[in-house]
Order: sequence, then C-alpha cells, then structure tokens
Amino acid sequence: MLGSILLLGCALVHILAIAASIPMAQRMAGLLQPRPAHIRISALLSFGVLALVFAHTIQVWAWAIAFYELVPFETFPASFYFAMVTYTTLGYGDIVLSEGQRIFATFAAVTGLLTFGISTAVLIGYVVRLLPDAFEDRN
Repeated sequence: MLGSILLLGCALVHILAIAASIPMAQRMAGLLQPRPAHIRISALLSFGVLALVFAHTIQVWAWAIAFYELVPFETFPASFYFAMVTYTTLGYGDIVLSEGQRIFATFAAVTGLLTFGISTAVLIGYVVRLLPDAFEDRN
C-alpha cells in the first residue's frame, strides 16, 4: 500500500513540475524572441530538460528516504544508490532485498518507468513545438 501511495505522490510531483514549467517556458520564449533561433531553441530545450531532471531528482530522493526508513540500509548513500538504480530500472542486482521489501521496491521501478515515459513525451512535445518546420511534410 505504501508503495502505491509513494508512486502516486511521485507521479503528482512530476505532473506538477511539468505544469509549472510550461508557463515559465512560455515567458522565457517571449523574452528570447529577439534572439537568434538557435539560442532560443537551446535555451528553451535546456530549460525543459532541467525542469524534468529536477522532478526526477525529487522523486529519487523521496524513494531514497523511504528505503532508508523502511529497509535496513546501514547508510543513506546505500539507500540512495539502491533508489537510483531501481528508479532508473538499471537494477545492478548487487543489493537484494527480502521478499516483502522487493515488492515495495518494484513500485520505485514502476515510478521511474512511468515518469520517464512522461518525460519523453514532454521532450518530444518541446522539440515539435520548437522546430515546427522540421516536422512538416515537404511533398
């Protein structure tokens, strides 16, 4: 149950970070209007990536804290490491949890899968919006 709650909380954080970044990006686009296109595109795409990295960072830290409190990790760095490799679904397998703890950890992996998918869609949206001529059918 706690894994589901943390997953939902992380998804909400991700959505709110994206929703908050959109008006900021629009304001930034207006301020950058007199600049050359390559500077505008670079700045806006960089801003979008940074907003997503910020959202993912909050989520990994949340999972690291949860693992530290609920799983008997000896140090917080070990908990953070496990949260990162689980959230990214890299899963080295060098740390193996007990059966009940593994079920909880799968929610961290699902959170990463879900939010990386959302991030990919958002970045594609940014690119399509920033480079509309590149995606037109020229036939």
